[in-house]
Amino acid sequence: MRKLLTLALIAAAAVAFAVASPSPNRTVAIATPVVTATVKISNFQFTPKVLTVAPGTTVEWVNTGGRHLVIADDESFKSEVLKQGDKFQHTFDKAGTFAYHCEFHGDKGGKDMAGKIVVRAGAK
Repeated sequence: MRKLLTLALIAAAAVAFAVASPSPNRTVAIATPVVTATVKISNFQFTPKVLTVAPGTTVEWVNTGGRHLVIADDESFKSEVLKQGDKFQHTFDKAGTFAYHCEFHGDKGGKDMAGKIVVRAGAK
C-alpha cells in the first residue's frame, strides 16, 4: 500500500512538473493590453488635430455630428461614411506620421478638416 502511494505521488509530481515546465514544442500565449485613443469629430474638425500614440494603439474616431469620411492621405486606411454616433477604428502598428482628412470637408496635406496620427515608441 505504501509503495502504491509513493508511486502515485511520484506520478503526480511528474505530471505537475511537465505542465509547469516550458517545452520547446509548447506555445504560450501572452495577452497584451489593447490600447485605444480617441479622436472626436465635431464642428468640422478633428480633436485632437495631432495625436501621438505608441505602436500597437488603436485609434477610434467618434462622430458627434454631420456626415464625414476619414481617409489617410496615403489611403492606407479609410472609413465608411460616418453619421452622428458612428465610430471608425484603425490600429497603428508601425512608427511614422499618418496624415488623414475628411473626404467631404478636407483634403490631403492638412487642408481644412484634417489631422495627423504620430506613432512613435515610448509615446503615451
